[in-house]
Amino acid sequence: MLVEYDNIKKLFVYGSLMEGMFNYKKYLEGKVISKKSAKTKGKLYHLKNKGYPAMIYGEDYVYGELMEVNDFYNVLKELDTLEQYYGEGNINNEYVRKVIVVENLEENKIEYAFAYIYNLNNDINFFQNAIYIEYGSWKRFLKELK
Repeated sequence: MLVEYDNIKKLFVYGSLMEGMFNYKKYLEGKVISKKSAKTKGKLYHLKNKGYPAMIYGEDYVYGELMEVNDFYNVLKELDTLEQYYGEGNINNEYVRKVIVVENLEENKIEYAFAYIYNLNNDINFFQNAIYIEYGSWKRFLKELK
């Protein structure tokens, strides 16, 4: 199935950009049109040396929020800066921005959204500095840390 990237104007967030988290206020507050609970396939880790999460490819579920935002492309540019995404194939990317398949849990439907996937190629010490979050929820992980 061919996906038209130009028509995709949703974000899947699973970490500091979720509502109530530290980057939400700076980057998304006041711009969100809709927010739904969602999940996608992947593996989730907490980067203990950085204080934020990383989703990599995998077969677990990662839980987050599916958002529609005003001024989508300008928001995406700001998020690219936050996530240190410099463009397709750039060796300096900390995260890569990809269109992924997301399950909207509130409407029980499959959707496509942009998400930031951690670039393992740029972090040779990833597994030494990462805590695997088996249940796929960074918010729950942070609550359990306290």
